[in-house]
Amino acid sequence: MKTPAWQNDPERYDFRHTLALQYAHLDTIRHANNVAVHGLHVEARVRYQLAVLGPDHLFSDAVLLRPCRTVTHFLRETHYPHDVTCATRLIAVSAQTYRLVTGLFQQGECVGVQDCLIGAWHADRWVALPDDVRGALEHSRAADDVLVSDWPPMPPEHVAMTGYPAESEISGRYADLDPDVVIGELALSRYIEQSRAGSLKPIRNDPALGMLVASVDLSYHRWHHGRANVRVVCGLDRIGNSSFALAGAAAVGEERLVTARSTMVLIDREKRRPTPIDDDLRASMAPLFIADESAGDERTACGTPGG
Repeated sequence: MKTPAWQNDPERYDFRHTLALQYAHLDTIRHANNVAVHGLHVEARVRYQLAVLGPDHLFSDAVLLRPCRTVTHFLRETHYPHDVTCATRLIAVSAQTYRLVTGLFQQGECVGVQDCLIGAWHADRWVALPDDVRGALEHSRAADDVLVSDWPPMPPEHVAMTGYPAESEISGRYADLDPDVVIGELALSRYIEQSRAGSLKPIRNDPALGMLVASVDLSYHRWHHGRANVRVVCGLDRIGNSSFALAGAAAVGEERLVTARSTMVLIDREKRRPTPIDDDLRASMAPLFIADESAGDERTACGTPGG
């Protein structure tokens, strides 16, 4: 993934802070887990909002500032125990949303970027940004414009939950709730990770092969108040030369919380390099394709119709 050049320079962001990567962030590949990396982007956003909006907007029992969409690119592996510099830049503000780009830097290199569209959630729907929030953001926005990547096509929201070949249920946990008592952003990210892990037996059955997450695109539909059991689904969206895309979703009952598209790269475990998806593996993966039988209602983030 080629990012605009400015995103590789932490000095081009509005706000920066440094965090210590924790041993608990590591996964079985012994680098920072993709959900833990997503968490670093969340921390970058929250610290920025705390600096710009003040402590009164850190928590809320009414209007919640929550992402409508996040697109996270994992450019390099993030390793323990090196510190991570987290940087945030405000890109745009409108009546309904604001757009932030965050970058993560370790040992002088950009290891990941995230594009995030944030809206206001209240009374089970997206609403206009509060006037004071919009005003503070507009006042803080840098005068110089920067180039940003176009949003990729939306994850396949129109595919019904029954159109996915892999399905499981995750029991609701107290730890899934964030400080505002809704199922949190990282819990949703973890649900999608778990849905991926349960659908890739053809690859996991070959000890010579491994996978790396290249990007995760999450479209958030609703923020569920309180703990609940969650139904997760997953399936193949496309297969390329050495990469493939998995679509997934998580729902509480009939209420979909999030739809995802994750781009995965097949690697040779010994060489730690991408390797082609051969014909036999393609054939074994074919039953995992989602049943995309409807063009659906193409929508953009925050529930607004797409153009």
